[in-house]
Amino acid sequence: MLKILDSPVKNPEKIKTIILGVGNILLGDEGIGVHIVKKLQEEDIPAGVLVIDGSTAGFRLFPLFETYRNCKFIIIDAVGISRDVYGEKHSSCRGNLYEIPLKNFYDIAGSGYPGTDFISFHQTALIDVLKLFYLTYGIKIDGFFIGININGKSSKNNTFIFSTKLSEAVEKKIPKIIGLVKKNIAILAG
Repeated sequence: MLKILDSPVKNPEKIKTIILGVGNILLGDEGIGVHIVKKLQEEDIPAGVLVIDGSTAGFRLFPLFETYRNCKFIIIDAVGISRDVYGEKHSSCRGNLYEIPLKNFYDIAGSGYPGTDFISFHQTALIDVLKLFYLTYGIKIDGFFIGININGKSSKNNTFIFSTKLSEAVEKKIPKIIGLVKKNIAILAG
């Protein structure tokens, strides 16, 4: 069941897991999070799981985190990484996937973490919203972050072009991303 960010949800207390896809679908690969939640609309999602298109909502996500503060989250977003998030150098490639527990995401995402170029391509970075929520409520959102690298070596650079199409390297990762989402739904339910 796909919900747009501003749509009311009946019985929010029955929701246990939120799948949140963020991104700008007008900027090619940057919209991968939104493309994934649209694909998940076609999948069989267990009861108690809410799929939300967060688009480029930025700080408008704050009420979502407030309403579902006791839920687990699976957040899907495009990232630009030129080095491994744990500091190891490697050949960064468009389409690399990063599965990070959100408890670790707070420490590695953002411009202040030494040795990484881990960035979001939204006007307001997701980590800024999560950190403000933490500062306001003293609660860190729990769950997983699934990041799809849209930087790196690729025959066609589709990072900042106006297009609703994904690059071939990112598009071919969709089945694997959906598999990661379903795996994490099971982990969070257990």
